Amino acid sequence: MAFTAAQAGRGIPPVAVAAVLVVVLNGLGRVYAPQVLASGLDRGGWIAGSGFVAACVAFRESASFVTIVLCAVLYTFLAVCGRSMLAFAARRAHRYGRSAPTLVIGAGPYGRRLAESLLDHPEHGLYPLGFLDEAAGDTSDLPVLGRPSEAAHIIQAYEVRAVILAGAGQQPLARTARALGCDVYLALDLSELIVDFVTLREHVRGFPLLRMRPAAQHSALWPLKRALDITIALIGLLLTAPLLALCALIIRAEVGQSPLFRQRRVGCQGEPIEVIKLRTMKPVDAHESATLWSIAHDSRVGRVGRLLRRTSVDELPQLWNVLKGDMSIVGPRPERPHFVDEFSRTIPGYGLRHRLPAGITGWAQVHGLRGDTSIEDRARFDNHYIDGWSFGSDIKIMVRTVWSLLRLGGS
Repeated sequence: MAFTAAQAGRGIPPVAVAAVLVVVLNGLGRVYAPQVLASGLDRGGWIAGSGFVAACVAFRESASFVTIVLCAVLYTFLAVCGRSMLAFAARRAHRYGRSAPTLVIGAGPYGRRLAESLLDHPEHGLYPLGFLDEAAGDTSDLPVLGRPSEAAHIIQAYEVRAVILAGAGQQPLARTARALGCDVYLALDLSELIVDFVTLREHVRGFPLLRMRPAAQHSALWPLKRALDITIALIGLLLTAPLLALCALIIRAEVGQSPLFRQRRVGCQGEPIEVIKLRTMKPVDAHESATLWSIAHDSRVGRVGRLLRRTSVDELPQLWNVLKGDMSIVGPRPERPHFVDEFSRTIPGYGLRHRLPAGITGWAQVHGLRGDTSIEDRARFDNHYIDGWSFGSDIKIMVRTVWSLLRLGGS
């Protein structure tokens, strides 16, 4: 785009704007998303549209409409040609041994046919080393390297870079492979119902593949989440410092102890964190603090404590946890180890909540699931947030949290 704009005789600032804008637009349109056997014509319509929009924005005051259209056409031609050359070079490299070592999970007929296609057509860049299957023995030209339960060991031993799931019920295995840095694909039979509900963009010789989404922490926008956390935590601590100081004096008078208390919670990946809150009551001992589920109706909570809890002001010191990196503004609420152990045994999917950093507010909280509410519902909402994380979802939850605070929805 920069070359195209320069040929049109534009100055350096418009050239830079056009070049940056077209990259951003193509990123939004998933033009740069990895693909099995990519084609230079893939996303061609979006490439042309991004070129036209970028040229309009950059040259709207200094070029005629005809010039803008010619820039967009030249850019599209160069971009498609460049993509085609890169795709051709990648296919050539794959043919000469630069393919990703691949495991196929499931040695059934469908998995065998898929593996044979990969062997016959190395240009796809996936070289099957063998299968993981409950049944031992060699299958066609490839061996069964072990059982699915041995996936982590085999992935590391054979330096596997891609995993294809050609069997059912392998979600834990898929997440393990992704955590070990593998590209993970779900091989779909065309007779399966799901093929009518999803867009099938990738395939191997007509075998549809669905690429597993990267973990939220690997998203290009994930650093923005941390940047926003730091910004809000710093501003929040500065603005609320007088309020926290006043609350500290009142709490000292009402409870007779330090206004802050620290409590051990479970954070990201099950790591322990120490959460800071304003004290709203005086517990009998440390064991009660760690195991008492709810104090919403406890007679030991004074008038100030109830007001702090109702307005959620008691949560403000957790902005320090956010600043340190123990927590995020948005994420699953951290729970005490005693209850994490209990709920992990009895609530399906509860342990999966710890895939992202814990948060001060979250998807479950803005739906009213705080205090003495259903743990199963909370786990379901939290996992839904994690599975579909986006930077936009965090903004949405923050806005809804502000509305909840205005309605005094604390516990």
